Amino acid sequence: MARYPESLVLYKKNFSEDEKNNQSLLLKLAFLAEKTNNYTDCLFYLSKLALTNPSRRLFEKMDKLAAEQNLTGYEFDDYNYFIIFYRRYGDYIPILLLTLGTYIVVIMVTKVRRGEPIMQIHKVSIVVYLLVLLGILNVPSLYRTCIIINENTFLRDEPSSAAPVIDRVGKGHKLTIVGSVDHWNRVIWNNRIVYIRKSDLWNI
Repeated sequence: MARYPESLVLYKKNFSEDEKNNQSLLLKLAFLAEKTNNYTDCLFYLSKLALTNPSRRLFEKMDKLAAEQNLTGYEFDDYNYFIIFYRRYGDYIPILLLTLGTYIVVIMVTKVRRGEPIMQIHKVSIVVYLLVLLGILNVPSLYRTCIIINENTFLRDEPSSAAPVIDRVGKGHKLTIVGSVDHWNRVIWNNRIVYIRKSDLWNI
């Protein structure tokens, strides 16, 4: 008989939430968590893996597993794939865009020095470009995700224990974080902004 629980404990000792983990370790942890019916842990490790090695097969696995457990937030779509893809290659995209932007600015400055006219559309284009670049640079901070780890977790209307309860949910659901206030995270639930205690979450 396979000793999955004991193996899971041993492999967890090599896992770090704050550091980059080996892909084979994450796969092993996800496999052992699924075998022990710990689907919250399984989806957490698979989500961690998706940050460094996103693939259609991996997203479909998470989507299928979450659907079987009636968990939300793991739906496979182009939007979620883009966010994960950006978080993997995000260090290179801004460098490329900044290089391109510098090239454009140098050309415009050169034209000004030569007394050559700059078309209005080019001026508008550079402003739009800079705004888009600013937005892309802020993607990592705007789109963080987390998983609920406690049963009977309260989602509240305001960041306070005295605030009205919007919903009570179980563990395993995946949420998008859009901000924080003290010990609370501002998250999206059913297309609505609600608040949840940070201690009820695992950040991915």
